[in-house]
Amino acid sequence: MRVYTWNAATNTLLPVVCRWTAVIICQLTLLLSSSLYAQTGCPIPAIRKYATGYKTAVLLGSVDNPAQAADGKPTTFATLNAPIPLLGLTYASTYLNFPSQVAAGTPVSIKATYSKSLLGVGTAVTVQPFVYDRFGAEKLVGAAYAIGDLLSLLSGTGDMELNFIPKDASGNPVAYNGVYIKLSGVLGLALSIDIYDAWIMTAAPGNVDCTRPVDVLAGTRAGGVSLLSATSWVDNKWNAIDNDPSLLTYAQLNTGVQVLSQVFETVVLNTPASAGDSVYIVLQDAGGGLLDLGLLTGFVIQPYLGSIPAGPPITSNGTLLNLRLLAGAGTKQILTAAIPAAFDRIDIQLGGLVNALSSLRIYDVKIVSPIPTYSLAINGDFHAGPVCIKEADKLKFKITNPDPCAAYYWYKADNTLLTTGLSYTPVITAAGNYTWYVEGVRNGCNGAVKNRVPVTVVVDPGPGKPVVTIQLNP
Repeated sequence: MRVYTWNAATNTLLPVVCRWTAVIICQLTLLLSSSLYAQTGCPIPAIRKYATGYKTAVLLGSVDNPAQAADGKPTTFATLNAPIPLLGLTYASTYLNFPSQVAAGTPVSIKATYSKSLLGVGTAVTVQPFVYDRFGAEKLVGAAYAIGDLLSLLSGTGDMELNFIPKDASGNPVAYNGVYIKLSGVLGLALSIDIYDAWIMTAAPGNVDCTRPVDVLAGTRAGGVSLLSATSWVDNKWNAIDNDPSLLTYAQLNTGVQVLSQVFETVVLNTPASAGDSVYIVLQDAGGGLLDLGLLTGFVIQPYLGSIPAGPPITSNGTLLNLRLLAGAGTKQILTAAIPAAFDRIDIQLGGLVNALSSLRIYDVKIVSPIPTYSLAINGDFHAGPVCIKEADKLKFKITNPDPCAAYYWYKADNTLLTTGLSYTPVITAAGNYTWYVEGVRNGCNGAVKNRVPVTVVVDPGPGKPVVTIQLNP
């Protein structure tokens, strides 16, 4: 059987041979991130598998930069444009296809920018799965979804993720080769929508950088005002995750003159973080002053696992936030919060209150796992050190806060791996100061030298031979 895939570079049909049985058997499927957990409760590292081909279809509309919706880059986008209809209908559409057919029941995600022009006309944009027929032509299958319905609970504008499981009219999941996105013209309105990418989640082929941010979403929520009158915005949203070691670049959240609206930036991780991991944010008051948790009104952190809140919102008057000055960096400050549940994204929100801060700079957002802590024992008894050389062969280090989802690696200072496991027994033959390193690496994740914790011990020499002095009686 022959099917066709679209070449994103040349927009031409390429025939490929597809063995349907093998595709169905070998297709790796993964449920939404809220289901990315094995029975052990440990996150399963997963990565995005992007749509890699496209085709456009228009009627008096247009598609700008169509290949950028199938380039696997969450920073670039295609724009569908539907002008004001003159006679009849106008539309602009794109087909985004995956390298092989996707098994029924697999969720698909689409990143789009939902603009103010689409408010109230959510039915103007629809998405629907498609398959290739035996001639290689696209055939729409399953139900069509209006973007307005998929976003009905968000009440916002800006960057949005559309997540759904393609199903037919009876609610049965359907297999699909890709998704069809259509923007239809509306009488009296010129409309446009940016489409970044479409993807499914698949098991990672090897170890990945698990807590690396992979995407950002930014925009406005209604708060206490109409979205049409909201004035909030985000500048340079990608600078919050550009991994700039000098901390010179930043994203800026601005509430504008209408402070009752809420501006947000959501940082999306490469794969879920575990309960107990912390969010680490370098931020600064755009006005140059120092932030105070007691005065940081309207600031909220909401962790999510997919679209499901991972615990309650974390606010400035809560007990989870910690704020401290960043050494040698002027008025930049570090805000940390331990997240009590597994999560794969952090939503940072500003505004919604009369006394809310008007602008906030975000220099860096990352996830920090609890560092390993260890104990020193001699013959099983805890010891604070130093250790006598005569007892050095009885020495053992042991991890005291083991992560059930991690493996522990012990290294020499030159990065030579010594052993793995929850404990390490060093070989010491001489007195001196000794340092080794231990690192906890989550299942399926990459390790990093910067995450290693020094393990030290001081070994004292044994007492010397006694010196006997014979003193004669006078």
